[in-house]
Amino acid sequence: MVSEVTLLLGLVIFLDQRTWAHKELSPKPSIWAVPSTMIPHGSSVTIFCSIPPGVTGLRLHHVQLTGSVYDRNPQGAQKVAEFFLRTVTKINAGIYHCDYWKHEFSGQGDSMELVVTDAYNNKPSLTAHPGVQLTSGGNVTLVCDIPSYYYDLFILCRDRRASLSQDCSNQTHKTFLISPVSLSHGGTYVCYVSTVFNRHVWSLPSDPVELSVTGE
Repeated sequence: MVSEVTLLLGLVIFLDQRTWAHKELSPKPSIWAVPSTMIPHGSSVTIFCSIPPGVTGLRLHHVQLTGSVYDRNPQGAQKVAEFFLRTVTKINAGIYHCDYWKHEFSGQGDSMELVVTDAYNNKPSLTAHPGVQLTSGGNVTLVCDIPSYYYDLFILCRDRRASLSQDCSNQTHKTFLISPVSLSHGGTYVCYVSTVFNRHVWSLPSDPVELSVTGE
């Protein structure tokens, strides 16, 4: 009886080790875009997916109402697959992720948000109150305004070359309060407008506002 239990336990450990070994050989793919994840309407972008050698099938998923999927058949030791979008329009905006086939599907990799800017002709205005000359420790309100009730999402970015995840914030009201102001808040800001329903499609950018911050 003891030997049977020992044998069974050894089999469980063996299978568990094989499972973990397989998982280690099938890392989830990463995804990125060049030149950026914020692309002006009508421009081009290349989306890259990282894959391990020996992959026989790759899919790029565009998460939207239609659930588009782009397929590739990687060759041999290829480690990166690319998907070129020549002319980006509103329908290309949204969330993307990759997965691949190597004995089984890898599972969904990290997601990437692709924003299409300049997609609406309307252009918001950006103003700073009480002004653009600020003192560290004070406060300033940036107002992103547009004479239209169609837009219900307001986006503030450090500049037009901003990184979506690091340098932009969005909210459903047009006032952005910075308090307390620090020296790191100095710089150029622009804003965009969008809709909650289609939050990855943005307007033209506002004219830039330059904040200057001095010490107390």
